[in-house]
Amino acid sequence: MEADVLKHALGIDVAKDTLAICLGTLKTDLEKEFIFKGDVANDSSGFQKITGWLNKLNILKEKLVVVMEATGVYHEALAVYLHQSGYTVSVMQSGRVKRYAQSLDQRSKTDALDSRMLAMLGCERKLTNWSPPDKAFQQLKALSRERSFLLKEKNVENNRLHAVETAAYSNKKEVKRYARRLKLLEEQLEEVEQEMRDLVASDEKLAQKMRYLESIPGVSFLSAATVVGETCGFNEINSAKQLTSYAGFDVVLKESGNFRGSTKISKKGNKHIRSILYMPSMTAIRVNPTLREFYLRLKPNKAKPIVALVAVQRKLLLLMYSLYKKEEFYSPLPQEKTARALSPCCAG
Repeated sequence: MEADVLKHALGIDVAKDTLAICLGTLKTDLEKEFIFKGDVANDSSGFQKITGWLNKLNILKEKLVVVMEATGVYHEALAVYLHQSGYTVSVMQSGRVKRYAQSLDQRSKTDALDSRMLAMLGCERKLTNWSPPDKAFQQLKALSRERSFLLKEKNVENNRLHAVETAAYSNKKEVKRYARRLKLLEEQLEEVEQEMRDLVASDEKLAQKMRYLESIPGVSFLSAATVVGETCGFNEINSAKQLTSYAGFDVVLKESGNFRGSTKISKKGNKHIRSILYMPSMTAIRVNPTLREFYLRLKPNKAKPIVALVAVQRKLLLLMYSLYKKEEFYSPLPQEKTARALSPCCAG
């Protein structure tokens, strides 16, 4: 007698142009079966082929979970399409997928094998359901990343201009062209920053929550907007530990036998959050008495001052998460009680 189906999991390995598909089936006898489908295009025609294939196999949506890995922006259109089509979707962070893959006896790596691994993960684990983030958060995230790109371009052009101006044979026309490019970048930066402010102001609830974050000494509107945009309003963040890992502030230690490696943050998370928190942390250790005390207490015990500064960045991020969720303004008194509790795990 054939065992009944407990669960289906559709593993999709997402690339820029193609999607590798594998359907996993978990039976009541705990045996798993896998069916591969040839690669399809990562566009609307490919999405329709996936749902058409599932319909031909008579797969019930109630017993199916679609599992994919977060890959920049290339997975977003597919995830939204499947969610709107009534499928349960789970978008996994790359770190968790990598750790699961390492637990398998699989030495080769191909798109097809990766899709099978994702299908197996979906069959074996209870995953968190994904839902599309609010449009305002998506727009805020896109604008903050555009601003980050423009800032990098501005720094590059400034360095090039300085090199041209100090060269032995300086070209005045070349200098003027650099100056015009810099002026354009500055205008675009102002335009993007104003769009971010207008976007937040158009949503009163979001604007109020932003005011909670800006009440933290050292945290500016742009810093708060970037963190809120990158986390989609902390929508899928359920704990401080999860947020720490998402931002790459989680501490890793390598030890083996007599070897004792250095303790450092993993940096296997959202680099945009870590980058935007650098300047707020520098400001906070000057204008925020609680964080200044926290920094000065850690600094003598660390090999480099930057380690203590990273601890301040992590603390700032967790503080922003707490105030956003609780809808409270910053108050220094509770922080004095928790500063010492956080210091042992804040290594960078």
